[in-house]
Amino acid sequence: QFQPISMMCLVVLAGSIALARGHGSMIMPPARNSIDAETPAFDHGKHPPTGTIEPYSCECTNGSDVECNSGQSCFWFSQGCSVGCKTCDGNASRIPNWDHCPADSIKIGDPSRLLKKYWTANQLAEEGSVQDVFKWCPWRAPGKAPVYDPCGMAGGTAVESFNAAAYTSTIHAKQGDLGSHVLKPRPSGTVWHRGSTARTRWQQTADHGGGYQYRLCRANENLTEACFQKTPLSFATPATHTLRFADPSKDMVINATVVTEGGGLGWMVYPIPPSFAGCDYVAQPPNHCNYTCPGCGPPKYAADAACPCSCPAHYPGTPEDVGAVPSIFPDPSHGASKHAYAIEDTLVVPADIPPGDYILGFRWDCEQTTQIWQSCSDITIS
Repeated sequence: QFQPISMMCLVVLAGSIALARGHGSMIMPPARNSIDAETPAFDHGKHPPTGTIEPYSCECTNGSDVECNSGQSCFWFSQGCSVGCKTCDGNASRIPNWDHCPADSIKIGDPSRLLKKYWTANQLAEEGSVQDVFKWCPWRAPGKAPVYDPCGMAGGTAVESFNAAAYTSTIHAKQGDLGSHVLKPRPSGTVWHRGSTARTRWQQTADHGGGYQYRLCRANENLTEACFQKTPLSFATPATHTLRFADPSKDMVINATVVTEGGGLGWMVYPIPPSFAGCDYVAQPPNHCNYTCPGCGPPKYAADAACPCSCPAHYPGTPEDVGAVPSIFPDPSHGASKHAYAIEDTLVVPADIPPGDYILGFRWDCEQTTQIWQSCSDITIS
């Protein structure tokens, strides 16, 4: 049950909680989701703020390319998606230990559950305990949480909400649109060859930990989550990431971790330790959230249902810091801004896959929130 506002939480809100949003998207090959980069407001690498409640942008770097033409691609996602649920509910409030579907959720001990060695945050918590605040989030059973659409929903919800769940309407899409329904084929000129390897890149504007997977669906089939799940792609071995900066002299190769045991086999662990370290709570009337954002005050009071706070201020027994433990998961980027580089991976193109046109799907299952980021790109396999 949610508790009334406390003075401790007011103090925390006034000073110490730094919010992060886990927005991200595939940028190589170019995604259908970045189509707004072809509109005047977002062309030539422009990233004006999206949303009116808590404006945010997809500012990014695509290696040494002069422009990172991602448009609003980092605003295509699903939220309120817990492991085992039949549907997402649209509510991504960071309420610790919140099971969005108790009757259907994948319980601790199920073989589809991720082993603790692959956790990206809160690693000192005992699995299944009250300290294990992310136990129902998508990364804890990779691929087992539902999504609204395999190519994402514009803004992540039908109606704009706090925590940067927003989308600026363009001629291509509006808030709540489903990617597979409104995003038209966008030939990228990308050709992959069977039996070879291929490079991909994705950008993150912030982090929520977890991990991701690339997968394929034939372009002449219905774009469904089931279609994409039939053809997951393997990462080349030995697995590494290359962080691509605007200045190539700063590029760095870092170690990669692919899940090889337990649930989520073949998924890639998100390589950058998540920094977000708090929770949300619901402000009870007549109180309002003391967080500052354009839509946080009257008349919307948009943060009231997801008011940022220190976890133990409202949830006894939860940890003060639920971010990554530095001694377990150090930052391989040495503190570089997440806007300053793209994450490049190398995938194996199956030798036995039929040639033709495909949709490459990117799915990032977060660990610190019930959110899943998705992108879709058009490619040809020869």
